[in-house]
Amino acid sequence: MSELKSIGAELQYTQRGGDITFLGPHQAILYPVISLCEIGLGVRDYVEKLESTMIELASLYGVKACVGQKGETWVWVAERKIGAVGVRISLGITSHGLAFNIDPDLKYFKPIVPCGIADKEVTALRRVTGTVLPADEVIYEQLISCFARLFGYDSIIWKENPSILSDNEEIE
Repeated sequence: MSELKSIGAELQYTQRGGDITFLGPHQAILYPVISLCEIGLGVRDYVEKLESTMIELASLYGVKACVGQKGETWVWVAERKIGAVGVRISLGITSHGLAFNIDPDLKYFKPIVPCGIADKEVTALRRVTGTVLPADEVIYEQLISCFARLFGYDSIIWKENPSILSDNEEIE
């Protein structure tokens, strides 16, 4: 915990699958809220499609990414993790999702064991391409396009900082 504080990181607990990970600047993070029943997917198929979304995004930059070994819901470039999946599903509704490393400061991964696998390193798109990438926002849009295509969506509702209201709350 003191190592995290020394690099300016803070530990947050969530209700999602997976072990400890880092989420921060220069990562493409996608947390879809979907009814798996409505789209006819089981949990395993959903996770595999999230992985495929990141693999397709990497391929846009000429990077050959692949899924991990059995039981590893990660996306890999060679022996390094470039993307992670951590989902929560309650009553068939998804939350949380995926994180794809565009160009985060990899020092944040040093004091933790990302996703619980100690003998693997983390990488980023910028590091494996060795090129200047477009703005993060462009890559976010590409990630969403890959997601929409793989999940069969024709349109997406984009909400930044959405307000989730209970039945008793009113909008001012």
